[in-house]
Amino acid sequence: MRCKDLAIAAARRECKICDVQFLDHTVQLVRLSMSRDRENRWRIWREYRFEYSEDGQERLSGQLSMLGQQVIRVALETFNPVIH
Repeated sequence: MRCKDLAIAAARRECKICDVQFLDHTVQLVRLSMSRDRENRWRIWREYRFEYSEDGQERLSGQLSMLGQQVIRVALETFNPVIH
């Protein structure tokens, strides 16, 4: 599975947990760099932004961070971030 597909699935899942509407086609890569994982191996660090709505009218921003193919953090603008 591609990293963007994993990011979309994680963002959609987090929105469902928080009972908000995930807005499709809003996930975009905003940062790409290298970082070491817990075993000190180099991995690609990706940061994505996406949008969601609490009421179907207003668009709010969410962020998602990945190290390699692992989701590390998901944060919705109006909720506390979830660290994985």
